[in-house]
Amino acid sequence: MKRVTYLFITLLTLLFVGCNTHQMSDIEMHDTERKMWNSIEEFYYDNVDTLSLRDISIVVRYDKGYVADSVAMSIVSISPDSLVVEEPFTLHIPRLSNLRPETQTFVYRRNALLKTPGRYRFRLTPHTAIEGINSVGIAINASNSETNK
Repeated sequence: MKRVTYLFITLLTLLFVGCNTHQMSDIEMHDTERKMWNSIEEFYYDNVDTLSLRDISIVVRYDKGYVADSVAMSIVSISPDSLVVEEPFTLHIPRLSNLRPETQTFVYRRNALLKTPGRYRFRLTPHTAIEGINSVGIAINASNSETNK
């Protein structure tokens, strides 16, 4: 009987560890039209974990057609309880030395706590049209301070 109990507890432990529902990484990308970013891109994040800290980053995929020095933009965050925060943000994207497209990630918020369960919306809007940007996105990952515990 002890052997069956031990086996049962071991299987439950493996099942619990293997089926952890904590989201470690969530990335969503939108392609731009004609390799030019000139309009609002809206992203959604369904939050179920109100205790974990997260890093929120802006992800940009671009090619040799990108010639700007930086990308001035606005980020609007709308929480499930309708709290709206808008702030300016600037991406300093390095120019490419070869023909291959590249993806860069820029940290927007470190150790963010999304306290309200439900759907968060993020709107990214460039201040001017930017050529050479193929897609733009948002990444929400477990914070480094959370993963180092």
